Amino acid sequence: MFDEFDREIFASGQQIFKHGDMGDCAYLIEEGKVEVLVVKQGGEHRIRVIGKGELFGEVSLIDYQPRTASVKAIERTVLVPIPRKLMEGLLEKSDPVLRHLLLVILERFRHRNDDTAFPESGVIVPLEQSKRRNIVRGEATQKLALAHGMKRALAREEFQLYYQPICNLADGRIAGFEALIRWHHPVDGVMQPKDFLWIAEQTGLIHEIGLWTLERACRDWITVRNFTDYESPFVSVNLSASQLSNEMLVEDVRAIIASQNMHAAELKLELTETVMVEHPEAALKVMHKLIELGCSLALDDYGAGHSGLRHLQRYPLDTLKIDGAFVEPIVHSAQSLEIVRSSVALGHSLGMRVVAEGVESESARAKLLEMKCDFGQGWFFGRAATLQELILRYAKI
Repeated sequence: MFDEFDREIFASGQQIFKHGDMGDCAYLIEEGKVEVLVVKQGGEHRIRVIGKGELFGEVSLIDYQPRTASVKAIERTVLVPIPRKLMEGLLEKSDPVLRHLLLVILERFRHRNDDTAFPESGVIVPLEQSKRRNIVRGEATQKLALAHGMKRALAREEFQLYYQPICNLADGRIAGFEALIRWHHPVDGVMQPKDFLWIAEQTGLIHEIGLWTLERACRDWITVRNFTDYESPFVSVNLSASQLSNEMLVEDVRAIIASQNMHAAELKLELTETVMVEHPEAALKVMHKLIELGCSLALDDYGAGHSGLRHLQRYPLDTLKIDGAFVEPIVHSAQSLEIVRSSVALGHSLGMRVVAEGVESESARAKLLEMKCDFGQGWFFGRAATLQELILRYAKI
């Protein structure tokens, strides 16, 4: 089963690599144990046994020299390979200064030989220093494993879109759906966007994942559209800061819409304030081109970021989405109620439609309706569901 997901399985006693081999990858132990052996006095001597969650052979990610030790499985062992090409891709996309510092630090560790997987020198590392290094190593290993896994996920259809309804508060009709990505991880189960998109942003994989999400949402729209009788239905897709700073995004959107015979006006692209803070000029340029294409733009999670009024004034936004952290408490919190009320009024004064996220009860819907909020999204109207689940849920509409 693990082979299907780019794992490598070794039987007890099987050699993973030997002293003198040219290495081109490191390994993360998913199951089992291995022993590290070095050549001393004409024979091989065990210097270390490592198990689940440990990383070994990592020097090969920066070093083109032969392996300095041998490694064998001492029981059935499942390994996740982390190739040098992946590390080089991560370094290439990192900040130049940080990249340089990282390479210098790794090179020093390699020469000192007290922080590699094979500490032949016998240098004793202080306990606290060792703990700190293990924490850093654990974080790096997590990032590498996630990046490696996402590459596989794209190739093997492990990602899936879920759709959550956005409803007209006045009559409860479904006006549109937001497309939300999930990762059906072969080991960890269903993963939420917050658990993996951050590393996609750091590694540049966000472009491929974002393009996949756009294409899939538009492809599904021909079916999802049947679940609303609203006069101007829409599907919302989230864009990242990296995507919006890339002018090719407009041509990608144009091509996807054309290939699916979709009306551009039915595609709503959701942005966060981070996008506009990090790349203000590039964002404005691309946003105007998307508007010319016929798409509409929404500001997502309003209130959770900088919430600068200049963002609302400067950018061609059609919709304001109020963050659920403010909407959920409005039934019991006078402060939250006033924040939401003023946000709705502000959005309307700028000619924008307003969506309240995190609507979980009839009482919350009623209060939002009193404020003349336009749309609501949350568990009260329906949880996010796969395309097949939507078909079963709304087949009678």
